Amino acid sequence: MQETVREIDEAKAAGLPPPAHISDDEEIGGFLFDFLFAAQDASTSSLCWAVSALDSHPDVLARVRAEVASLWSPDSGEPITADKIAEMKYTKAVAREVVRHRPPATLMPHIALQDFQLTESYTIPKGTLVLPSMYESSFQGFHEPDAFDPERFFSEARREDVVYKRNFLAFGAGPHQCVGQRYALNHLVIFMALFVSLVDFRRERTEGCDVPVYMPTIVPRDGCVVYLKQRCANLPSF
Repeated sequence: MQETVREIDEAKAAGLPPPAHISDDEEIGGFLFDFLFAAQDASTSSLCWAVSALDSHPDVLARVRAEVASLWSPDSGEPITADKIAEMKYTKAVAREVVRHRPPATLMPHIALQDFQLTESYTIPKGTLVLPSMYESSFQGFHEPDAFDPERFFSEARREDVVYKRNFLAFGAGPHQCVGQRYALNHLVIFMALFVSLVDFRRERTEGCDVPVYMPTIVPRDGCVVYLKQRCANLPSF
């Protein structure tokens, strides 16, 4: 953004129009909206579904707690470093499964820049607005796709992240793949590591509480209400 402003100022000082590749205010505003949406709404959706999944699967919760405890303790007074995050392989598998099982952005509009042969019998005409469903793709190909199963991303024997890579589209694909993918997954890993280490929690479960609602990302219908109780001696201060 600063480089863009610099180029605009230099062109103006030279009495020239802005460079052709420079976006106008409306387009830059659109980019900013995308950043805010991706950084807040999408992350909030994944955090809610992570809490829901951990509460619904005590075996997964126990494994995450054990892995985190083997690498980091709230009583250490130390932050969770990038090296420690890299070692939390099961927790990262849980994060990937959260995003696969409940992808925050269910649709992503694209415009076909040229005719595109989708199937043997249908070609998408150039200029068509196409809305592929990341949600539906997450339930295609994978073994028992309706089940919440982090092993699909953790097991070396299964390696579903490789076998069904083309179906894992929560972050998009190709040149327009989400630039915040690693940040989002690391954010989710750190959140879960802190959450399971610092508190015991109980989900306030009601009928249909996990039915997805659109806001515009998907979240649990009840907003994921939980009761918290401190489980460590002292809360860390970083």
